[in-house]
Amino acid sequence: MTWRLSNSESLTALSNNLPAIERDRFIQALGRVVDEARAAQTHLGLMLVDLTALARVNHYHGYEVGDQVLATAYCQLLELSKLPGTVFRVGSHRFAFLLPDLGNPAFIALALNRVQRSLDTDLHGESGSTSFEIKIGIAINRRGEREFMATLAEAEASLSRAKLGGVQRIEDVLAEENGEPTQLRLEQRLAEALQDNAFELYFQPKVELATGKISSAEALLRWQSTDGEFISPEFIVEWAEGAGYSYDLTKWLVHRAMRQLRDWKGKLGVGLAVNIPATLAGDPDLPALFSDAMAIWGVHPGKVTVELTERAVIEDKQSGFDNLLKLKEMGITISIDDFGTGYSSLSYFKHIPASELKIDKSFVDSMLVDAQDLELVKIIIHIAHQFGLTVVAEGVEDSESLEMLRELGCDHAQGFFISRALDPETFESWIDGWKGFDQQV
Repeated sequence: MTWRLSNSESLTALSNNLPAIERDRFIQALGRVVDEARAAQTHLGLMLVDLTALARVNHYHGYEVGDQVLATAYCQLLELSKLPGTVFRVGSHRFAFLLPDLGNPAFIALALNRVQRSLDTDLHGESGSTSFEIKIGIAINRRGEREFMATLAEAEASLSRAKLGGVQRIEDVLAEENGEPTQLRLEQRLAEALQDNAFELYFQPKVELATGKISSAEALLRWQSTDGEFISPEFIVEWAEGAGYSYDLTKWLVHRAMRQLRDWKGKLGVGLAVNIPATLAGDPDLPALFSDAMAIWGVHPGKVTVELTERAVIEDKQSGFDNLLKLKEMGITISIDDFGTGYSSLSYFKHIPASELKIDKSFVDSMLVDAQDLELVKIIIHIAHQFGLTVVAEGVEDSESLEMLRELGCDHAQGFFISRALDPETFESWIDGWKGFDQQV
């Protein structure tokens, strides 16, 4: 499904109708309608509507147009629902649409069709035209038999499949009677793993190219399910976001990282970088989370780096900038991750209170065979240095790439050529045995 933006005055006032993100109120409403369905032996449906490429609209047409698109989508969903307390904005570009009191589970198919047709509408604004996709995840809870978080997990799993290009087959959803889908069971185990403190941190070293010294490490989330399968960090983070556990997961990660730094004090001189999900970039509790964790575990802020993606900062610009300033004032290093994959512009990039920039792996992978990517890497390094930023190249997997980055003046590198991510004990042994790049080449 695509939207096309061209010219209309009717959108001017729409952004005033755009609500704030209200995840807590949505979770409360979802719990209430599940209880009501269980009591009345009716069914309920849940749709998650995601405007997946809104950052591109913001970049090419401005945030005002992006807000107009969001507000229009919100108003259309409200009109379709006609019930109070059933439509919520739950992310920067995501809405939740509750369908309570369904007499027949198949009615969600009608609702899905209406939403798709309604949102597949031309919008007109002064910025010309562009297109972006809308992805929808769906879940059905028959007679309120599933807990409300399981319903949300099912909708998130459906949305994930849709975003990966899967075809949304309503008959498949309707066919899931008593048995829970494999993905849903996995997501429930993830919730249990968070509660049971079953996640782990692995550490990938970052090396200074000029000296070959280990400067720091990036803390990476790992979890092995009960059947022995290692679950990707990306899936875990996406699950946490959709299930309302993003802050809880980040809190666990930050405290575990600070505890590790405490344990390394006096043994290893490395700092540690922690990734923050996009949904928390503008969270007002984020600075206090780091302040409290560093105080509890006795960690100096100079040993801590916070990594946020370029997209995370863009999508919640004002709040994101405010948080970064507060973290920087504490003495924490700010790093912009995956640089080059977002839609930032120098007009505000120069104001980001960052000290470090990480070139996305996709550019490093191809720079030896693609002249344009090589030129982009050169430009990124040059511009970053002009702004006084340290540059880190991610995904370095061979000696040729390493040497090229060194020639281009890149400051640091990390990747499989240096080392994969390691558990704490193996990481300590690896550092003890590190002799510099000579041992790699």
